[in-house]
Amino acid sequence: MEKTKLKKRLFLAFKIALAAFAIYFVVNSIDLEKTKELIVNANFGWLFIALIVFNLSKILGAFRLNYFFKSLGLDLDSLYNLKLYYVGMLYNQFLPGGIGGDGYKVYLLNKQFKTPVKGLVTATLLDRGSGGIALGFLMLIFAGIGTGYDVIGNFKYLIWPGAVLAFPAYYALVHFVFPTYKDYRAITSIQAIGVQALQVVASYFILLALGVDAGFVDYFTLFLLSSIAALLPISMPGGIGMREYVMLMGAPVLFLDQNTAVALTGLFYLISLFSAAFGIAFNAKFKPVEN
Repeated sequence: MEKTKLKKRLFLAFKIALAAFAIYFVVNSIDLEKTKELIVNANFGWLFIALIVFNLSKILGAFRLNYFFKSLGLDLDSLYNLKLYYVGMLYNQFLPGGIGGDGYKVYLLNKQFKTPVKGLVTATLLDRGSGGIALGFLMLIFAGIGTGYDVIGNFKYLIWPGAVLAFPAYYALVHFVFPTYKDYRAITSIQAIGVQALQVVASYFILLALGVDAGFVDYFTLFLLSSIAALLPISMPGGIGMREYVMLMGAPVLFLDQNTAVALTGLFYLISLFSAAFGIAFNAKFKPVEN
């Protein structure tokens, strides 16, 4: 037990150090004053719309997760599920080394409904996995129609086959490895694309807030790539540090402004942080429903 705790603490320390290094590298590689000016002078109206769209993506994400729970015979009330989802977002943002949002949901649902932990863990992992597939699918689509297609050399011939095969591969994985969840593959896949598409729309409004009027497809490609990087196990919650590093390094490859790219992901993180804070109100009043 002590050895396991030590490993977790060391891994957390590694993630914090990696995020700190990435942030340090980014801060020392951009024009910090220009980036700060971009963020401070961003159009609040567009940012407010981005906030609304981002939360629409989270609401849709909550519905998607509920379908995975339904596969386990756990039919949660929609409002209860949504509150739990936001509380999970809160835990993910503010307790990176603790139980975390997914762990909290698994713990509570197991305690309240006696649903097996293994099934709940698999459901949350598949929920994240379907989101990752959708991210990759959309990134490949934007890369295929943008500058990314011409700058990656011979790898460009993998873009369209990758996009075409992404969801069939996911379907096969669920069908053969996780058959319990196969009945809802179609609806959860559509919702996964919807969730990530809404976040792309949110990034569009952030770009408008920053005064960007060109290069949207390439910004979307890089934004989605940074979102994939944020899903990596070595990334801190919210992808802080990792997102900014990917945006910084990818911007010149796609002929984008580095300061604007970093400002985009910085504002996106602030919006996600602000949205997660709504979970505070839900957490204070959160009561498990009676079984």
